[in-house]
Amino acid sequence: MAPVDTGLWAVGVGLPPGKEDWWFQDGQPYGQVRWFVAHPLYLVGGGIERRAEIVEVFNLVKVDGGRQINVHVRNVGDSDLTYGVFYAQTGP
Repeated sequence: MAPVDTGLWAVGVGLPPGKEDWWFQDGQPYGQVRWFVAHPLYLVGGGIERRAEIVEVFNLVKVDGGRQINVHVRNVGDSDLTYGVFYAQTGP
């Protein structure tokens, strides 16, 4: 069984309700498997429900052959959102 690595990948601050962020990272190896989840971070304003969703994750092979991972996040709550995008990955 391949080892799984986890961690914080990106942080978004103050995303308004209904708005979206796009994150990307170049230099992805071929065959690497990655999972992503967006977690609201309750840094201020306790008692307010906050919701984030990963809309899509896709890989791009660029013209020069380089690989890029893209992660699309949406605020589906009713208040501004500060969130972290966490990953789990395995691969070559």
